[in-house]
Amino acid sequence: MSGASDARAISRQTRKLIKDAGGRLGGKRRGHDPVWRHSFDIDSRQADVFRPIADGTVAGGLAWADDYLRLAKEYDVIHKKKGERSPLMANGIRVLEALLRNFLDFKTGQLDPAITALMKVTALSKNAVVDSLKRLKDHGFLDWVRRSERTTNVGEAGPQRQQTTNAYHFDIGRLGRALGDAGRAVRARFLNLREARRRRAAQIPHPAQLQPHSAPQPQTSGDPTMEAILKRIEVGLEARV
Repeated sequence: MSGASDARAISRQTRKLIKDAGGRLGGKRRGHDPVWRHSFDIDSRQADVFRPIADGTVAGGLAWADDYLRLAKEYDVIHKKKGERSPLMANGIRVLEALLRNFLDFKTGQLDPAITALMKVTALSKNAVVDSLKRLKDHGFLDWVRRSERTTNVGEAGPQRQQTTNAYHFDIGRLGRALGDAGRAVRARFLNLREARRRRAAQIPHPAQLQPHSAPQPQTSGDPTMEAILKRIEVGLEARV
């Protein structure tokens, strides 16, 4: 009985070695790559979600971020239900601010920090950061694509792919998605904030449009007699110099 069991074990090991060898020769491997489901290659079209923020400048991007953060704070207060936590919570606002202020490239829209980087900037635990990201996504203030990349094990035994950082992005059309049809008001509010900022900027004249200060011109009274008196006083003052 023992001899038969040993023979079966040897047979299984032999078959496994043959399959592994075949996989290596074919550029494949046996087993499961440790990546999330629905992860896209980092260079794939599906992972190409980064877009410039506002006009792509630092000034324009910071202004956009200010309006977006203001909207999130208003949303968290307005849509808090009695006896329940606010939708985004303070941690969600903190994570969103970190994304906007510390990691977002306004020129390209690139936004792909690691969870550990967000933990460091926000001083929150991993669970708190992950929960905050989920809240932001549920309410339409953030979205992301999971990404993976090829490892250096190509053609060898071992994982062929590995998980890399998410590609985060913003979709104004998803704002307030948790509210259903009422989410239209959230999107309209953001557009109003952007329009109000544009109007304020339009009211501030550009430095090139400012005229240099000119010397004040003497005013006339419109009375010939008074003008004659003022003229004599002016001549008299000049004569004293």
